[in-house]
Amino acid sequence: MPPYESLLTSVFNNVLTITLNRPESYNALNETMKKELNDVFKEAEKDGNVRCIVLRGAGEKAFCSGQDLKEHSGSKRSLKESLEKSYNPLIRKMRTIEKPIIGMINGVAAGAGLSIALACDMRIMSDAAKLIEVFIRIG
Repeated sequence: MPPYESLLTSVFNNVLTITLNRPESYNALNETMKKELNDVFKEAEKDGNVRCIVLRGAGEKAFCSGQDLKEHSGSKRSLKESLEKSYNPLIRKMRTIEKPIIGMINGVAAGAGLSIALACDMRIMSDAAKLIEVFIRIG
């Protein structure tokens, strides 16, 4: 696997471990991380040495806090465009890859982070895990 800016990856005993590595922002998803996640899942799908994937978040407080809202502050952003161009392809790839994905949920999984956690085939959660859907408060 190539080096990534916002992910850590390692393969051991045919298990690819992907770590969302932005603990200072509770592993919030920025454009770089979303692109890298799409890329690493595409690479894993083709790699015959990878038979299982583990997805986890760096740090102790969060699996993934969702979309990095600071990245687009002050600019108008289309939710529809964001879903169609980055989140939907990522979730679709996770659901169609023919290798099991195990989510290690070590803390908060909120918004898009919850969607990614739910796209895993299996989730193993710590006692500190919290699943939060923020869109239910909008409307």
